[in-house]
Amino acid sequence: MSKITIKEVAKRANVSTATVSRVLNNNYPVSDEARKEVLKAASELNYKPNGVARSLKKNKTNLIGIIVADISNPFFMSVARGVESVVSEEYNLILSSTDESPDKEVKLLNMMLEKKVDGIVIASSNIDSSAIKSIIASGIKLVLIDRKVDDVTLDYIANDNFNGSFLLTESLIKKGHKDIAIVNGCLNVTTAIERFNGYRAAMNKYGLKIDKDFILQGNYSASIAFVETRNLIRKGKLPTALLSANNSMTEGIMKALKSEKVRIPEDISLVSFGEITNQEFIEPKITCIKQNPFLMGQKAGEVILDKLNGKSKEDNFKEVVLINEFCEGNSIKSLI
Repeated sequence: MSKITIKEVAKRANVSTATVSRVLNNNYPVSDEARKEVLKAASELNYKPNGVARSLKKNKTNLIGIIVADISNPFFMSVARGVESVVSEEYNLILSSTDESPDKEVKLLNMMLEKKVDGIVIASSNIDSSAIKSIIASGIKLVLIDRKVDDVTLDYIANDNFNGSFLLTESLIKKGHKDIAIVNGCLNVTTAIERFNGYRAAMNKYGLKIDKDFILQGNYSASIAFVETRNLIRKGKLPTALLSANNSMTEGIMKALKSEKVRIPEDISLVSFGEITNQEFIEPKITCIKQNPFLMGQKAGEVILDKLNGKSKEDNFKEVVLINEFCEGNSIKSLI
């Protein structure tokens, strides 16, 4: 198959070859509509700029963009610090938050293009890969953290979400729990899918049925998890245990339980994928999967630095899955 040329991209996008060059090299202002059409055409044709074309981008900005799902979550702030610890001698960072909004993520990616960043580290909140494909087509280096994106092959640094969730659920089952609810993130991100699958696999292994009323969507938000948990309690159908799929939601769940005078673990057991803030000062200590977000950030920083410095081949992608630590607290009541 012959290699796709810049002329073919221009024809598909119905623009001039000069406009295609300006968009892909990000070295001259063009209209938003033209940029969108060029990046779409380049993605559809799987166009890869050659070395000469890429060299037209004469000015490095020494900027790396970091796009996270929730800038207020200590997990993502620690990830950002990890990236910074590796790249700070050569690059400055632009840190942005999608607030779990796919639309906002697209706007932030376009902003990164306008800023002419050299690379992007992203925890995507978007099940649609078209925006990510546009970034790839532009030639900007990109590393995924925490979450995968469908239909793209990229460097990826993440936690072992399935096994972590499986272990948490199993820890409840081994203490005699059968009615176990999960407060999960939205299923448009892979972490939520993988953590739900781990929960379901553990329930299936021990022959336990999942009550559909016990599957709650907290959108990885403390405030939404608070409302979902409170609503569950007020329905009068309380599970014996709750699995929270991230640290922010755990805090929202705990506030809801306290507001409704439901005690941990006397009235309900609670486990968390992710350690809550100031856990050492809180009773009971929540049994959790302890993550290492700083290490995740360091690994992502190392990978993108290698890409930017030409130490890693463009088609050589790494997938790093970090092993989590199971930390037993005193938030599980034994029913045996």
